[in-house]
Amino acid sequence: MGILILRYSGNIDSIRGSGEQTSVTHTSLQRVKSSWLKEFFRIRMILIAASVFAIALVTLTIVFLAEHQEYERNLVVNQLGMQRMYSQKIALEANRLGSVFDAIDSPSRVQDLDLLDAKVLTIKTDLTRSLEIFGETLERIGTGCLSFDGVEICVFKPDDREAREVIAAVDTIWQPFRKASETVLERATKDQEFRKALILINENSAPLVEQSMRLSELAIKRFAEEYRNTRSLAIALTVCLALLCAWIVVGTYRYIIEPYTVFYRGITSLGEKFNPAVNADPAPVQARKSRLMDEVNETFSIMQDMINIVGTIYEGKSFRETLHRIFVLFRNRIPYNYIGVATFTGYQGKMLQASWGESDGSFPGLPARLEGVTVDISITSLGEIIQSGQPRIINDLPAYSTRRPLHDYTRIILDEGVRSSITLPLSVNGKPLGFLFFSSAQTHVYTEVHLQFLRNIRNALALSFEKDIFVDDLVYSSTLALAKMAEAKDEDTAVHLDRMKEYSVLLAKRLKHHGVYANRLSAEFIHSIEKFSPMHDIGKVGIRDDVLRKPGKLDPEEMAHMRTHASYGANVLREAEQNIARSGRTLFAMGIRIAAYHHEKWDGSGYPVGLAGEKIPLEARIVAVADVFDALTTRRPYKEPFTFEDSIDILKQGRGAHFDPAIIDVFFADLSIFREYYDRFKQEMKHDY
Repeated sequence: MGILILRYSGNIDSIRGSGEQTSVTHTSLQRVKSSWLKEFFRIRMILIAASVFAIALVTLTIVFLAEHQEYERNLVVNQLGMQRMYSQKIALEANRLGSVFDAIDSPSRVQDLDLLDAKVLTIKTDLTRSLEIFGETLERIGTGCLSFDGVEICVFKPDDREAREVIAAVDTIWQPFRKASETVLERATKDQEFRKALILINENSAPLVEQSMRLSELAIKRFAEEYRNTRSLAIALTVCLALLCAWIVVGTYRYIIEPYTVFYRGITSLGEKFNPAVNADPAPVQARKSRLMDEVNETFSIMQDMINIVGTIYEGKSFRETLHRIFVLFRNRIPYNYIGVATFTGYQGKMLQASWGESDGSFPGLPARLEGVTVDISITSLGEIIQSGQPRIINDLPAYSTRRPLHDYTRIILDEGVRSSITLPLSVNGKPLGFLFFSSAQTHVYTEVHLQFLRNIRNALALSFEKDIFVDDLVYSSTLALAKMAEAKDEDTAVHLDRMKEYSVLLAKRLKHHGVYANRLSAEFIHSIEKFSPMHDIGKVGIRDDVLRKPGKLDPEEMAHMRTHASYGANVLREAEQNIARSGRTLFAMGIRIAAYHHEKWDGSGYPVGLAGEKIPLEARIVAVADVFDALTTRRPYKEPFTFEDSIDILKQGRGAHFDPAIIDVFFADLSIFREYYDRFKQEMKHDY
């Protein structure tokens, strides 16, 4: 510093000799001061940027590791979940094979022998494939690792005693289960050996599912432990990084900023000596410093919000809970009055359905009006957004809409007062999942800053969405397989599930169309009807085969046994619900009510409880009509099919006694639509009519 002062003193002396002392000296000092200020702020910016970058890097690393672990977890849990499905499928196929053999040997056979032989071949092929997949997966998990597209994911360590015990328990059940299944495959008729093997399969199916579920839960537990370890390591690294940053800041201040400050004061004093009129105003510098600190604080605030939302995602919250938290947290980041979600549905995911929305009150009717609205994505501009993967801003929706065809969903949002929006596509590994919409009642409110913020959280949101769909579908598909196994005990009624599901959904939609129970028939309610109506008779898995397949009328003892299927089915789903509840979720509430109460009657004479009127859950009343209508119109082991006319007469006679009169009235109001469904089923499944 002394060298610098002497050097400038030399310049000052030379200036004095030049005769331009005051003005030139002041100009030189101002130049020095300006140069120093630039260097001072450059150093400060570098330090701040380096600190922000380091913390951001650690945050992004944590997010990346969490996403990667979540991805691996989903792969493994999916594979192990499929084990449960395959164990159920093996039992299902074995029972179906027995049913076909019964049909072949029956003297009153109604199906063509060639068709039955083809069924035997198809079932045996499926059974063989299921046995191979289950056995190969169990063998691989026995090593502690699973392979996916050449990438090996290790789940259990070699010294994991608990894992070894669970795998051994699965294998203990699997070996006789596999041998019995191979025996079933080898038999050409339902002889004594086949029957013994089938009994063993049915007895061991539930234990095998239970042990497979234990294995899945243990894998989830190990991934959670690994995530906690990774998080602890990341926290330790963050602390070390913070200490390092503090050391750098302190050292920089001591050895760079403090000497520059002394130099600055000396230069300022010298400048005032040669030009007393000069009084450097610190306000501009203070303003710059204030703006800088505001920007840094804003950056850290945004990062904190991102960490909070990522934390919500990896706490295991559902996607709806995550979206609600976004709605609350991001109001000061993005100007919106409404957030909505649309998901892909239908064959090959070509249809887009509005599935959820939340408003601050500016659009009170918008969530309800949009929910359930479906559109073919090929006729909208959303397909272009999926292709590009980039979010889109529309800052003047009315003007934008005048240049394009006006679809139903666009008309709804315009009617409700939406004037601008951001559309954010959600996808995982190139697979489109849906869209997230941010909408405002004002025009020209969205900028590139808002897009950048959404890009930063898009991947985490998409993973949360995929996880929510994955978990529900995995549990639902496993339980539905059990329901189909119950129906497959009687070959003639296996397709009954699909038909009565369509009848149930149609009836729910027509009720809403006519304004009957409309306030309760949300899109989510109707979707749940579609998912859980096939589980209405899941309890039949616990009914004896001789009762279930009896061709004639049941005696009192048999009827009492048959009626237990409603309570038994509800208990099966309650147990599944309790297992799901451990992760803070709920899934089977409607399924439980349908299974338990679909045999209740409007006048209170039904079973198992004897509920009457509106005390019977609405979903059970809807399913009751669909179930009875399909049972009447199709062939069953104990009866031939009734005609359409005779069937609807029976429904009419049950109005107000067996069935909810309001539901029956809607059924007859739209009788032509139900007739169309009936005719289509009759054409597609002639052997049942």
